Amino acid sequence: MSTRTATCDCCGFTEECTPAYIAAVRAEYLGRWVCGLCAEAVRDEVRRGAGITTAEALDRQRAFARAARRAPGRAAVDLVAAVSRVLRRRLESPPASPAQGRRKAAASGTGCGTDAEDA
Repeated sequence: MSTRTATCDCCGFTEECTPAYIAAVRAEYLGRWVCGLCAEAVRDEVRRGAGITTAEALDRQRAFARAARRAPGRAAVDLVAAVSRVLRRRLESPPASPAQGRRKAAASGTGCGTDAEDA
């Protein structure tokens, strides 16, 4: 299976992904490719924000990531805090049924080529 390098529009992280996965992410995020961590932060921002759009959430995440890059000593602390918040919220939310997870994965195309299914 062929893969391409995709660079996150928010944080600059790069991943090797299939073209189908890249297209699915771009379709969901207004033509921008975002990594999994930034995508989760954007979804969380939209979910908890009062009337915030996906575009606004993407802009906020991009600004956060740029600020983190400017303060490298603080970036690691901020990243750990952000991941902790995302995980805490995820654990507090009701679990999705296994069927929903499979449907979502099938709808978004093949993943980033790291799954056993892609081998």
